[in-house]
Amino acid sequence: MKLLIDGKVILALFTYVKKPEKQKIMDWSAAQHEELQLHAIATLSSVAPLLIEEYMSCQGNARVLAFLEWCESEDPFFSHGNSFHGTGGRGNKFAQMRYSLRLLRAMVYLEDETVNTDLCEKGTIQQMIGIFKNIISKPNEKEEAIVLEIQSDILLILSGLCENHIQRKEIFGTEGVNIVLHVMKTDPRKLQSGLGYNLLLFSTLDSIWCCILGCYPSEDYFLEKEGIFLLLDVLALNQKKFCNLILGIMVEFCDNPKTAAHVNAWQGKKDQTAASLLIKLWRKEEKELGVKRDKNGKIIDFENLPGLSAEDFVTLCIIHRYLDFKIGEIWNEIYEEIKLEKLRPVTIDKKALEAITTASENVGKMVASLQSEIIESQARQDVQNEQKVYAKIQATHKQRELANKSWENFLARTSNAKTLKKAKRLQEKAIEASRYHKRPQNAVFHGTDIKGLNTTVPSGGVVTVESTPARLVGGPLADTDIALKKLPIRGGALRRVKAVEIVDAPKKSIPT
Repeated sequence: MKLLIDGKVILALFTYVKKPEKQKIMDWSAAQHEELQLHAIATLSSVAPLLIEEYMSCQGNARVLAFLEWCESEDPFFSHGNSFHGTGGRGNKFAQMRYSLRLLRAMVYLEDETVNTDLCEKGTIQQMIGIFKNIISKPNEKEEAIVLEIQSDILLILSGLCENHIQRKEIFGTEGVNIVLHVMKTDPRKLQSGLGYNLLLFSTLDSIWCCILGCYPSEDYFLEKEGIFLLLDVLALNQKKFCNLILGIMVEFCDNPKTAAHVNAWQGKKDQTAASLLIKLWRKEEKELGVKRDKNGKIIDFENLPGLSAEDFVTLCIIHRYLDFKIGEIWNEIYEEIKLEKLRPVTIDKKALEAITTASENVGKMVASLQSEIIESQARQDVQNEQKVYAKIQATHKQRELANKSWENFLARTSNAKTLKKAKRLQEKAIEASRYHKRPQNAVFHGTDIKGLNTTVPSGGVVTVESTPARLVGGPLADTDIALKKLPIRGGALRRVKAVEIVDAPKKSIPT
């Protein structure tokens, strides 16, 4: 890249980054100039961070800041905003301001002290705060998405300049805290709008961390303006993407002795306290991690976690004793350093060191023994599972053998009369042996055998019922239309008749 682009190209690009000439009417040439200007700034955002020396030799910071002054001024500007880079810049200077801030953000986040010092000396912090205040004083709902992007970039630039510099944090001061508080008071419902409020809130939280924390006057002012309340309000929204950053800020603020009173005084919806909110977040995190609790809220033991293999349990043994191992490792390093420096500890220290070393070794032996036991138990379980599988396979084969043997016996009975007779005799003996021979007196014996059968399978009970002959009833289909489609046969349905002629009965004589 440096072989292709040099300082002359950077200087040529900067020739477009300047206030345009006054024109009453925006003609076609002026529109082309505007588009070239936006292309030049966008190109510098990618090229300038690679050529810092050339950028500084062209007075890049001064040129960009001067151009931003024009963007913020009230000078009339008849922009068409029709190009890709000019999106949202129709009749205003938002497109120019947007790309200029991108360029500054790219340079600031190089963390090059020469660039950042030069920016601070030129009043960039005060200028950024002024631009932000000017924007929020004139809300523009039509170009809301671009305005939010501009605000986010300003806060990121301030964060990059003020981080780890107390003097710059003091320059940020109360005016900077006020713009941060303004963003923190944004309606939470707008976070779901998709316009860029989430990014703006992230930039704001980052500016709290970099521009306020560590500067006690700014911290106190932030607390006085109920900044902790606003942080807890956002934390109560229960959005995981913000929780880690907010909790980190809260931890840093707790170094300030005035913070605890504000945290304890906060109340959320339904009189929720900060302690209740933090405990709720803790339980939510435990739930996501899969930590189990009993009905009383106690944590269930690790060993009962489902879905762990023997290898997992072996690892879990090490996790349980990780702190003991770490302590033992530290003491072992101390002991090795003593030997390396040929020092001889006093008797009491020597005994303590030996006791600690022995205890660490015992913990290691205990863990190794437990791991061996787990591995052996898993091996025994594998053998048992293997035996169960083999037993199941054997049972399947045995069932098949019995089925084959039954089929062979059936074929033998049906193909050989002698075998059939032999099987019949065996069946009759088995039936006779199963009967109860002691019959009560005056009891009537009903035979269940059907004489003359040559089957060797048990037959069910046969009941003969004396009933009306089917030829008289007509069978079960007598009253259906199907009876007309079949010939009346014995036991079948009867035919339907069209009509029956009735002969008049003789009239009785009336006695006179």
